[in-house]
Parts: sequence; structure tokens; C-alpha cells
Amino acid sequence: MDRERTPVLVGVAQYTHREKTDRQLDVVDMMANVGRDAVRDAGLDGVPSIDALCIVNCLSKALQNPAAQLSERLGVQPSWSGYSSIGATAPQWFVNRAAEKIWEGSSEWTLVCGAEAFYTKEPITPLTGLVQSHVEVEERMQTPFVGDTRMPVTALELRYNLVRPVDMYALFENARRAHKRQTIEGHRRELAGFCAGLSQSATDNRFAWSQQPRDPDTVARVTKHNRMVSFPYTKLMCSNAQVNQAAAVLMTSMAQAEAVGISKDQMVFIRGCGEAEDIFHPSERPNLWESPSVGEAVDQAVGQASLARDQLDYLDLYSCFPSAPRIVADMLGLPAPEDASITGGMACFGGPGNNYSLHAICRLVELLRQEPTATGLAHSLSWYLSKHCVGVYSARPGQGPWRREGTIPKAPSYRAVPVIEEAEGAATLESYALSYGRDGEPERATVLGRDRQHNRFCARIALEREAMRAMTETEIIGRSGTVRYDRSIGMNVFTL
Repeated sequence: MDRERTPVLVGVAQYTHREKTDRQLDVVDMMANVGRDAVRDAGLDGVPSIDALCIVNCLSKALQNPAAQLSERLGVQPSWSGYSSIGATAPQWFVNRAAEKIWEGSSEWTLVCGAEAFYTKEPITPLTGLVQSHVEVEERMQTPFVGDTRMPVTALELRYNLVRPVDMYALFENARRAHKRQTIEGHRRELAGFCAGLSQSATDNRFAWSQQPRDPDTVARVTKHNRMVSFPYTKLMCSNAQVNQAAAVLMTSMAQAEAVGISKDQMVFIRGCGEAEDIFHPSERPNLWESPSVGEAVDQAVGQASLARDQLDYLDLYSCFPSAPRIVADMLGLPAPEDASITGGMACFGGPGNNYSLHAICRLVELLRQEPTATGLAHSLSWYLSKHCVGVYSARPGQGPWRREGTIPKAPSYRAVPVIEEAEGAATLESYALSYGRDGEPERATVLGRDRQHNRFCARIALEREAMRAMTETEIIGRSGTVRYDRSIGMNVFTL
């Protein structure tokens, strides 16, 4: 082990402000505050000479030049700074890049931070970037984005309103149910039990937005305050973005940490990291119930750490919507992911935009400091199970050099399926998204299916509300029907 080059996390900080504010909190101030708190957590008297400043994209406020603003507040002059594009792998991606820079000797001190301030009485317009070009967004930035700036959806997916994450993940959820041959009622019980189980972790996390445990019936029961959002997801199953939360991580080399007197019991090492991506756009994937590249990312990380998957004591699987961690667990061979989140999941802990996984990393550092012999994995994903980024952590350094090997892989033998815009004739329904309005009534049904040549298509189902309600009680996935292209609306229409 080379102490001069071994990367280590020495300070972490989180902030949760649960009171609804009259005016939106200043997200840059929030980042500056948790940045200073991370420095104090490391046991340092003042902010060190940060040479790399990493800022996670903020959705609750459009920031024009966050690096300059944050540098001024912290009193630092980094030689490199980056503001990520939209995507929730950003925190772990930054940590991975920071570790590489420390190993290469091109960075001594790195600060990674992010914040969201959605919980306010003041009307705000979030910059989601889901329905507008990333190029257009970047043109308004004084500093260009770093990271992946691809559009998350195709023009065809956008035409059928497959944009809201809740709809896309519900579509995955329904496909997974059919693949596992669950009944709708059995699936509803399993889903509610999983979500209730996640809430238990939040009870012990002082930074969780809600520390109240939830029972399965409360999660599943549709009420005025727990409406159906996109079948089968009720509001209590969905990520809660209406939070004010911030987090920060301070990193350096082991030798530098020792030189400035940081206690060894404060150090947590990133032993391994991994990244991989699936076919980026969901409509082009062969199976809507899987994401095989996550296994590639995890195997990279545990391999670099000289560990095996079953040697991980703590897990945090990204939990924006329940299909995400359960599909990841399926891919990793975890039969019952009861301990899938150390934070409490994004429905209970909170879903602060792209910055959730930085909170998970902070929580993991806390736990590993308490259990120096344990190891843990933090998993993050971007968009719609489109790409994965993971880190393996331990309070003990590895025996060998830290260096990563190889390149970022894609899932092997995973080819895009042909997608056609105008479909005609006999067809089979693969999955569907049934979206609800705020009045609690279903308002739109969108399906993905295959024609006789096995081409994929998107389509609408023209149904009355009563018929759409019947879709929540009777399994329709796998059923045959007909599809036709309606030129008057410019869409395919599927009929059972």
C-alpha cells in the first residue's frame, strides 16, 4: 500500500432542514455550510487548500456559476472544479474521479458537495432537463457541465410521455411482476412489504426526512393523502423530492491525512469503484425487467477491493422507486433485499435530486467508523436504470495498490431491439404505465409491445376510466391484441 497515493474519505457532513420555509433556502449557502462541517468532522481547524471542487447538479434552482460562488464562500481557489450534468450517479462518479486524481498525484484535497431546497412555500420552477435539450441548458451556464449530457429519452419516448421517472419505473415494475409470474394481489403485498421494510432503516437515521416507520397496509392503502401516482405506485412508494437537504465529503490521501493529524478512526477508504451502462434508452432494451450491467459495475468494484459480493456487510441500493433496488437485487442474486438501504430509502430518507447517493456515502462512512472490520457498497444510477456507478468502502485500507483496471464496460450480449414508429397488425403487450391525475383517477395508459416481427413499439390504449381501473386488478401483460397507427394523433393505438 502506498500511503502517498491511497485515497481516503476523512470528513463527511449532512444537513436536513424539516421546517417549510417562506423563501427558498440558498443552496450554495447550504453546500458551503456542509462543506465546512465536513472539514470539522475531519478534525481540522480550517478549510484546507481545496484543489478540486465537485458540485452535484441542483434541480431546485438553476445555478449559473456554482463553482465560483461556492469557492468564494469557502475561501478556496481550486485548480479544478466541476458542476455535474443531470444524473444521480454524479456523487459516486465524483468520488471515483477524486480517488483517481489522488492516486495519480494530481490532487491533494477534494470536496464533493450538493444540496436541494424544494421544501418551501415560495413557488419554484425546478430545472429538470427532462423535456428540454441539455445543450440549451448548458448554453445558459457560465461553466459547462461535466459528465454525461445525453438526452435521457428518445423522441419517440417523449412523444408518448414516457418521461416522468415514476411512469418509467412503474413500467419496469409491471414488467418485473409479469416476469416473476406474480399475481397482482401477491405483487401488491410484496411491494408494500418491501417499502415498509425500507422505512425501518430511516428510524435510526437522524438525517432522514421521516423517521416514522410504516407498515405495509399504510404504504399500500389508497387514501386522500396516499393517492395512486402511477400503477402500482402509491405516493408513499415514491421518492420524496420535497426536501431541504445537503451533504458533503472531504477526500485526501492517507499520507496527507496523517500529516495534518487526522485521526485514523476518522478515515474510511474507497477500496474499489465501478461503472457500467445498459442500452441507454429503455424502449430499446430487450427486457424491461432487468439491468444486467449493474453486475458488471459491482464486480469491477469488489474485484478492485479484493472482495466478493457476499463479503459486503452494508448495502445502499438506489431507491428512487421500488423497482430500481429490487431489479438491482435481482441482477446481483440477492433473493430478498431486506437490507437494501442504509439510509431508509428515498421515500422516507428523502430524494434530494441528484444528490441522494452522497447522503448514502456519508451514512456508510458513519457506520464503517463504528465497525472498522465491516465493508459496504453504495450504488447509484442515472435516469431510468440507464447507467450504474458504485463504490466499495471500508475503514481499513486494502493490501495492494488502489489503481483501477480496465475500461467501463457495457453489459455483454445485450443488443438493442428494433423500435418502429408506425406499427400495424397482431401484437403482444409487454408492459404498461398507467398514470393518475391528482384527483386520484387514471388518466392515461401507455404500453410497450412487440409486433409479429418482434419489433418494439410504443402505443396508447384508448380506454375509459373504468376499463383503466380494471387494469389494476387483471393481468394484461402477455396478452395478444392489435396495434394500428392513427395518423390523426400521430400515435400507435393498441387494442386488447
